[in-house]
Amino acid sequence: ESLRGEISSFLKQKSTMNWVVWSSVVAVAAAAGDSCSTFTTEKGVGYIDSWHLLKQVNASTLTGCCAACAATATCGAFTFDPQRDTCRMTTLGNAHRHTSSSNLISGRNGTINPSPPGPSPPGPPPPGPPGPPPPVPFPTYCKGKTCRNVLYLLADDMRSDWGTYGLPVKTPNFDALAAKSVLFEHTYCQISVCAPSRMSFMTGRRPDTFGVWNFIDTVPLNTSATPGHFRDHGYITLGLGKTFHQANGAWNADAYWNLEEKPYYPYEGGHCPHGGEGGGHCMQNDTDIYDWHLRLTTIDYLGYAANRSIETGRPFYVMAGFRKPHAPWQYPKRMWDLYNDSEIAVATHKTLPIGTPLIAWSKQLTVEFENGTSFAYGPYSPVPDAVMQDQRHAYYACISYVDEHVGAILDTLQSSGMADNTLVLFHADHGYHLGEHGEWEKKSNFDLVVRVPLMIHAPWMPATWGKRSPALFDLVNVFPTVAALAGLPVPDGVDGLDLSILMSDPNSTTAPAAAFHQYPACGCGSAPAICYNQTRQACNNSPRTTFNFMGYSIRTAEWRFTTWLPWNNVTLTSDWDGPHADELYTHVGDDSFEMDKYEIANQVADNPEAVTQLTAQIRAFFQAHEAKTAPMRLATVASSAAAVADTSDPYDV
Repeated sequence: ESLRGEISSFLKQKSTMNWVVWSSVVAVAAAAGDSCSTFTTEKGVGYIDSWHLLKQVNASTLTGCCAACAATATCGAFTFDPQRDTCRMTTLGNAHRHTSSSNLISGRNGTINPSPPGPSPPGPPPPGPPGPPPPVPFPTYCKGKTCRNVLYLLADDMRSDWGTYGLPVKTPNFDALAAKSVLFEHTYCQISVCAPSRMSFMTGRRPDTFGVWNFIDTVPLNTSATPGHFRDHGYITLGLGKTFHQANGAWNADAYWNLEEKPYYPYEGGHCPHGGEGGGHCMQNDTDIYDWHLRLTTIDYLGYAANRSIETGRPFYVMAGFRKPHAPWQYPKRMWDLYNDSEIAVATHKTLPIGTPLIAWSKQLTVEFENGTSFAYGPYSPVPDAVMQDQRHAYYACISYVDEHVGAILDTLQSSGMADNTLVLFHADHGYHLGEHGEWEKKSNFDLVVRVPLMIHAPWMPATWGKRSPALFDLVNVFPTVAALAGLPVPDGVDGLDLSILMSDPNSTTAPAAAFHQYPACGCGSAPAICYNQTRQACNNSPRTTFNFMGYSIRTAEWRFTTWLPWNNVTLTSDWDGPHADELYTHVGDDSFEMDKYEIANQVADNPEAVTQLTAQIRAFFQAHEAKTAPMRLATVASSAAAVADTSDPYDV
C-alpha cells in the first residue's frame, strides 16, 4: 500500500505519463508489496557486513528497499539506511546482526545468525590450495647485486596529523621513524578516495591513463604494480590488509604476491554499536578491531619473510595496509585516554571558503557521537564545537592506535636482524577533513584531502636521517622511487618518476614544480551555470560515462588552483573550452605544519595573472596526458560496461 501511494503521488505530477505503463507499474508494486509482507523488519540494527554484500542499490524508502530485495532471487535480508538512501542486500545464510544504529532498519524472510562475539572472519577461505605460481621473469636478478628488503606500510584516510609534522597528535613511533627518514612535507594523491587512489599509486599510473575514477573500473590485469615488480625480480612478496581496495586487498593477487609462500591476508570493515563505516566511533577491546589482528599477522608474516630470506638468499617485500583511521573510529581505552576533548582545538575556518563555488563541497561523513546521536551540517552550517572536539578525539585516538601497531612491527623488524638492509616507507591513500571548510571526510580537491604523510627510511643512508623535503611529490612517484632505492630497475610504462634523488638531496630542483589531482562530480545534469552553484555528489558507484563534471587541480609552491569542467561521456575527457568554475588559494609559506591556515578565501578575482598562468599549465598537463593515453583509456570501456562497484569497503561506494 505504501508503494502504491508513493507511485500514485509521483504520477499525479506526470500528467503525460502513458497510462498503460502506469498500470504495469502498479502491478509490479503490488507484487513487491505482497512479497514484502513475508519480511520481518527490525529497527536500529544492521544485518549486512562488508564481505558478504550481495548487492547495493539506491532506495529512498524502506518499502523500496524491501521490494528490491524481494525482487532479487537470492536476497533473504536487507539493511536500509535512510540517511544515505542506500539498500544493502545479502543471502539469508550470510545475514547476521553485526552493528546497531538508530538510523538503520533491516528486514529478513527467515532466521538469521546472532552477532558474532568478535570481528567477523576476513572473507571466505580460498577453495583449495593455490595452484602453481605464475612464472617469475627475472628470478635471479638480485644475485650478485645489492637488493634491499622492503617494508611498505599504509594507512586509510590518514592526514598528516603527526607530532613530527608539528601537530597535536601523539605519534611517538611515527616521530621516531621520521627522525631516521626523509620526511616529505608536500606529498599528494592523484584522486582523493580509496579505490582509484590505491589503483593509481600501486601501479604508478594516473587516473586518466586507464580511466579509473570510481569504484567500478580497474586497470587491466596485465598492468605492472609495485608488489608484482618486486615479485618478478625474485623477491618474496607478501601482502596484508588494505593495499588495493578491490577484493579486500587481494586484487589480482596471483600476479603480484607469492601466494605459495603465504596467502594474502584480506582486510575487513569495522563495526560499532552505533554507526558504521559511514561515521561514528566506539571504544572496543583490541580483539574486536581489525587492525589489531593485522598487526599480529604482519608480525608473523614479517618474521616468516626474514627467515625465508635467510634460507633462500632472496630479499623480501612485505606490505601491510591498516584500516584506520577510516570510520568507524574504533579504539581501545588506552588510546582514547591519551586525549581530552576540552584540550582539542577546533577548526578556525568552519565553512566553505569565501567565494568558492558550491560544486567544490559535498556531504560525506555522518557526524555522530558514540551513543548514535547525529548532527547535521552543511557548507555554511558547521557542527557545534563540542561535537567537532569529540570527532577529532576519536580520529586522533585511531591515529595513535596505528602508531602503536607500527612501533610493534618495527620492533619485530629490528629483532629479525634484517633492519639494516630494509627500506621502510609509510604513507596514506589520501588526506581528510575534520570540519575545515565545513567538510568532513575526503572526496574533494582541497589541499587537506589531497595531501598525505610520507616518510622513507633507508638505514644504509644515515646522512638522510631527519631530513625534510619540501618537494612536491605525487604518489604515482612512489612505485618507481621505491624500486630504484631497493636496487631494482625503474618499471616501464608508468606515469610516475624516480625521485630517489630526494633522499640524498631533499631540495633537488629536478623534482617537478607542480603536483596534479582530480575529482569527478555527479548528481547534476543541468547546465553548468546551475550545477556549479550546487553541492555535488560523489561518483564512486557511477559509471564514468555518466559523470557530469571533472575538477582538475594543480598545486605549486605558491598556489592551489582548481577548475571544474563539463565532462564528455564519449571521449571520457573534459571540455576545456566549455564553461568553468575556478578556485584559487594561496599557499605561500605553507610548510605543512598547519591544517587550518590556508584555503580560506577564493582569490580568483584578485589574481587574474595567476589564474591565466595556472589555467594554461593545468590544461597543458592534463590534455597532453589525455592524448597520450586515449587508446588505453578507451580500450577499457567495453570491458567495463557490465562491471559494478567493488564493495569490499561498502561505505566508500
